[in-house]
Amino acid sequence: MVSKIAFLFFNYLAWGCLVLLPVVKLQEIGQGFYRFFGFTCVALQTLAVGIVIYMGADFDPLYRSAAWALGVSLFFTLCFTIALKVRVKWFLWTCFGLAVLSGFLSITYFPWEGQSAHAFKALHAISSALLLGAATLAMMLGHWYLVTPKLSISPLKRYAGGYILLTGWMALQIVLGYFFSYHIGMGGGVPPSIQQEFIFILFRVAWGLLVPLGMAYFIWETVKMKSTQSATGILYASMVCTLMGEGMGIYLTLQTGFIF
Repeated sequence: MVSKIAFLFFNYLAWGCLVLLPVVKLQEIGQGFYRFFGFTCVALQTLAVGIVIYMGADFDPLYRSAAWALGVSLFFTLCFTIALKVRVKWFLWTCFGLAVLSGFLSITYFPWEGQSAHAFKALHAISSALLLGAATLAMMLGHWYLVTPKLSISPLKRYAGGYILLTGWMALQIVLGYFFSYHIGMGGGVPPSIQQEFIFILFRVAWGLLVPLGMAYFIWETVKMKSTQSATGILYASMVCTLMGEGMGIYLTLQTGFIF
């Protein structure tokens, strides 16, 4: 179980950071930010693939297929990151698109194929990955203003606004999941697997969703005031909560069979 959680967590985080990177244009931020996150994604993907190789007996064929897809994504992510130096536009963005597509298959199709509510779990995986990516990118961009103090506040507004909206969307998904899967599918009863994990569910909702949503107002206000240092501090605390919450969400989804 631990190895599967680690594989999915690193996979989600890498894909979320990669796919949201172009929200800030290369011309706005410079190649340094892109290269930093390109190599960060490569490192996370390498960790995830390494876990499957090292703990192979713990993974069923579907997860091994996901690892193969992730390996393809790793290759193209590395090509994309190296191509930032060459700046051949068609090659750069072709590598990016292939990295995103293969990573998409690795987090949505293979881990959940054949399971109940496959499409809903795939959607939840995408949302979780995007939330992790938005939290990490927003926090790191706040630090980037120390390197490039003349950078416009607009990129931070985009990442911070996206992070706030994605947190709200994740909370809505869990509520809808409860209504459709638990209430309707279970005839109003609460499954034993949910009852057994009640404390962890409270932790996931309270720290992973409610605390970041509570910080959302302060994040947005400090960003609007162009107080990047204050915004970065709040984003750091909120990101830690999001990382813990999404990690717990992966555990609960695997343990109970329902999305969290």
